[in-house]
Amino acid sequence: MAKFKVVMVKHGYGSTKIEAGIVTAAGGEFIDVDSLPEADGWRLCEEADAILVRWLRVTPELIRRFRRCKIIVRYGVGTDNVDVDAATAANIIVGHVPDYCFDDVSTHAIGLWIACVRAVAATHQKVAGGTWDVNPRETMFRTAGKTMGIVGLGNIGQTTARKLAGWRMRLLGTDPFIEPEHAQALGVQLVDLDTLCRESDYITLHVPLLPETRHLINQRTLGLMKHGAILINTARGPIVETHALAAALSEGRLASAGLDVFEDEPLPKDSPLRRHPRVTLSDHVAWYSEESLEELRATATEEAVRVCTGGLPRSLANPEVLHRLGRWNEWTPNATVRWQMKRLAKLGKSFC
Repeated sequence: MAKFKVVMVKHGYGSTKIEAGIVTAAGGEFIDVDSLPEADGWRLCEEADAILVRWLRVTPELIRRFRRCKIIVRYGVGTDNVDVDAATAANIIVGHVPDYCFDDVSTHAIGLWIACVRAVAATHQKVAGGTWDVNPRETMFRTAGKTMGIVGLGNIGQTTARKLAGWRMRLLGTDPFIEPEHAQALGVQLVDLDTLCRESDYITLHVPLLPETRHLINQRTLGLMKHGAILINTARGPIVETHALAAALSEGRLASAGLDVFEDEPLPKDSPLRRHPRVTLSDHVAWYSEESLEELRATATEEAVRVCTGGLPRSLANPEVLHRLGRWNEWTPNATVRWQMKRLAKLGKSFC
């Protein structure tokens, strides 16, 4: 008889071999409910010890139905679609995978930046359409001697800084939680957000979506930016106020923007960003590589198994639940959770 039950719901993956292999090897029962009638799927969730979710919006109403659940693991860095407070109140751990795609997102951000600097998309469309013009109409820029502003110096922001170290650019950064000596070792000068906006030629966003970061880039901060600046967002869409960004692009304050994430996803077909000649788009794929996908799925499943077999997860979005479970002293927070604890302390909150 299986020692525990793991249910996978609303995932959209073509195969579940990775998850099934890890769960069964640990003595558990794995169930993919996506192929089952909805009523049967919810019944199995009610009986699950762990639930793996990707797209499902996990509401308080759903959480009340999870009678045996010890952990909900969300595939990804963020837990935006899980009601963390409701899970905590129900003594359920909320797991996630915050450490799996540093290289991929940082590379994508740099790729979007280069595409904007060198007008790659517009030039491709021109040439593919039959035009050939060795005196291009598109505005292009040099990178050497310019200033790159990195908003958020967590894992991805730091990886981006390391990759840009040889580009002969000045690197500015803003992050209330990084130690100044750590930033200095990265070759990054720490400044406040307003200074970064004023002095950067290029700005790339690498902050999580929090109440403090929603619409961090808005009419005011866009107004501080240099005329002709370039903005890159591979973090979360709501960090940028869409209408203010579209206005800054149309007015010519920004030269261009490279966007992988949006306030509304999928990006609405009538969004002005889809048609804007100064925007280079991708569809929330910065996280993806064959390697990162396998790492994400394996890590999420291992976290579920770890909790189902009596252990604690390496990363969790609600460390305060460990106090409710009487297990705080068993757990050593990793770097990601230590950052979260510092953030809450700065806001006058505590896990204790």
